[in-house]
Amino acid sequence: MKEYPVIKVKRGKIRRGNKIWKKGEAKEVIQGMAKDYEMVYVIDVDGYRKNSPNLELYKKVGNKIWVDSYPRYVEDVMDLIIVGIERITIWNMKEEYLREVREMSEEEIFIGNNDVKKAVKIVKNYGFNGVVLEENQECKEDIEIWKLYENEEIIRRIREWKS
Repeated sequence: MKEYPVIKVKRGKIRRGNKIWKKGEAKEVIQGMAKDYEMVYVIDVDGYRKNSPNLELYKKVGNKIWVDSYPRYVEDVMDLIIVGIERITIWNMKEEYLREVREMSEEEIFIGNNDVKKAVKIVKNYGFNGVVLEENQECKEDIEIWKLYENEEIIRRIREWKS
């Protein structure tokens, strides 16, 4: 099973476990993890709370990160794509924006939702790459499924999409 480390970003600083790296160190730490693990899953606290993701950091880091910044609008997803993000998680975005997101991007986009059945329906209806589940969620559908394990600070692929 494939898995990647999970870090949290807030105000340009990154956190993993009890360790916090300041802005100046963040780029090198993320790049080092990406080299070791192929990719790093980034939970952007500023994006989630204030719709203000750390785009400058992502621009510096490059393309080996999967960003979960809770984009609310099509423009938020575009901003991530413009700075070079190739894999994005979208949580609970209004369905009216999802078609436009899919039409404008070729990046890998995964859907998270409090309602797993709704997430699966969105993936199938719009052709997204799969779903991201929280640790307490379950899904038996035949689509690509990744699960966030907050205590272990990893995201793990549970099921690969066999299309």
